[in-house]
Amino acid sequence: MVEVTAESKYMDLLNEYPLLKTDLVRANPKFKFLVTPMGKISLWESNLEEVSQSAEMTVEETVNLFNELIDSY
Repeated sequence: MVEVTAESKYMDLLNEYPLLKTDLVRANPKFKFLVTPMGKISLWESNLEEVSQSAEMTVEETVNLFNELIDSY
């Protein structure tokens, strides 16, 4: 299992866990932009701290959400 932290790379997690793409949008509609082709390009090198800003969540909430979803797989 991958350790998810604020420094984890967003695209690395999506590549490792493809179900995150749809599950994130279900959990928070703000993630819809992040899984579009333009969102992927703009966030290619982003970590979860940067992603949390786009999703309008705290870093802690974002990391917890990723951990919860990954743990469910």
